[in-house]
Amino acid sequence: MNQYKCNIPWTKEFVDNNIDIIERNYSLFPTRNQWNCNCHVTHDYDRDVEPVDFNFLKTEYMKLSNEVTKLHNISKFHLSDIWYNYYKEQQFQEPHIHEGNNGLTAVHYLIFDPECHSTLQFTDTSIKLPEIECGDIVIFPDSWEHYVPENKSNKPRLTTAFTITNDGSPN
Repeated sequence: MNQYKCNIPWTKEFVDNNIDIIERNYSLFPTRNQWNCNCHVTHDYDRDVEPVDFNFLKTEYMKLSNEVTKLHNISKFHLSDIWYNYYKEQQFQEPHIHEGNNGLTAVHYLIFDPECHSTLQFTDTSIKLPEIECGDIVIFPDSWEHYVPENKSNKPRLTTAFTITNDGSPN
């Protein structure tokens, strides 16, 4: 299995409970990130902004990771830090990978309108994502280089991301 996708039912409630924090953080640092891109990113370890409910995310993503790692024959793993990516008009993410020892990358679409937002894209054009709707999470090998095209909409786009690091050999 190369990709895994499911819809997460608590997505809207999480966004409703945290969007004001995200907007306040964005107003402070509209292009905050550690990379060569134009987007607002906040990690669970950042202490100079208001945190969203990263503890809730960690708990829920760990439950999902327990299921997905079994499908990928990963016997021992840990979750990386968790971060959110908030893209307003003309913001984008450059091509990159999350390589972590044959692990997995996860992207959860929290605010996403398929009518006006792009999904992440792979630099290997033979790899395609399934159709994505708001609330979907997609998980794929961490060695797949991906990027996010420029947001051409005036509607914000919000994702969270993390990696599932393989701490052992496959079963």
